[in-house]
Amino acid sequence: MGCRNTFYTLIVTFSVALITYNILISANSPLKQELPGPSISSNSDPLIKMMPQGSNSKKRLFHTAVTASDSVYNTWQCRVMYYWFQQHKNGPNSDMGGFTRILHSGKPDKYMDEIPTFIAQPLPAGTDKGYIVLNRPWAFVQWLQKAYIKEDYILMAEPDHIIVKPIPNLSKPGRGAAFPFFYIEPKKYESILRKYFPENKGPITKIDPIGNSPVIIAKDSLEKIAPTWMNVSLAMKKDLETDKAFGWVLEMYAYAVSSALHGVGNILHKDFMIQPPWDTEVGDKFIIHFTYGCDYDLKGKLTYGKIGEWRFDKRSFTNEAPPRNLPLPPPGVPQSVVTLVKMVNEATSNIPNWGS
Repeated sequence: MGCRNTFYTLIVTFSVALITYNILISANSPLKQELPGPSISSNSDPLIKMMPQGSNSKKRLFHTAVTASDSVYNTWQCRVMYYWFQQHKNGPNSDMGGFTRILHSGKPDKYMDEIPTFIAQPLPAGTDKGYIVLNRPWAFVQWLQKAYIKEDYILMAEPDHIIVKPIPNLSKPGRGAAFPFFYIEPKKYESILRKYFPENKGPITKIDPIGNSPVIIAKDSLEKIAPTWMNVSLAMKKDLETDKAFGWVLEMYAYAVSSALHGVGNILHKDFMIQPPWDTEVGDKFIIHFTYGCDYDLKGKLTYGKIGEWRFDKRSFTNEAPPRNLPLPPPGVPQSVVTLVKMVNEATSNIPNWGS
């Protein structure tokens, strides 16, 4: 087993080195649209815990995939996310198929039996330059190459997503379904993006204002996009101007560019998800994305940018999972925030061995 793991690590390292080399020699030419170098060795068998799925030819089922590290912070979010996936998977209008946590720590953890998990190798030390999100496209490349994925579509989600109701397949043939982010502005950064999306590929408006998540996309399309997403992410991170301009959303821009390079447009669904505290009602949305802190005074007034007398912020639970029965918000706090906390509480009260 030790030799096999060593061989696997060498293959992964060699592949990434070739990717990086390809970026360096192609700085002034279009990026290659496939992952250079050898594919992941078939001699390595990452652990895969897949849920059995019944066939249904009338449905366009999608497989939900979430990338994560083995940190406490990522893990408790994944456990809550998977709990709600299970509650809604078989609900009305659902096209939800299997589920995989793509764990890019390179080794199993103690939640393998709780959450269906694929073990991906992280990037070689130092490659991400402190930007751990670069492991996401690399993890997807490995998963798509090695795992058996029964469904023809994939929903790329994140640990801090809570599924509010059953999700149908919102994509269309040849087009993905994605949430538009107001801060992804291809037109504003056209001069930078032309380094990766040259003019002969078409107008900059072909780049959609999206990230890789949430996105529902055909599996065969993602298999083409993922290596390019990997290449573009690394190229952007190596370029000082691009890195400075895009910061923590760099990998989101890289996915949007890569999707456009492969001619895969996206149907933009504003109703895909909400982001409290800015979105105040759940309405008909499918996902609550709790990326922002929710801070309020005891009168229910938002105090964003200042720690509130009542607060829920995922970053408060970086080193330990949130306790069961978090206090509910005071009167006057929007329904979206109340729903978020109630859903976290329901999940933690029902997940065995919570906090262990």
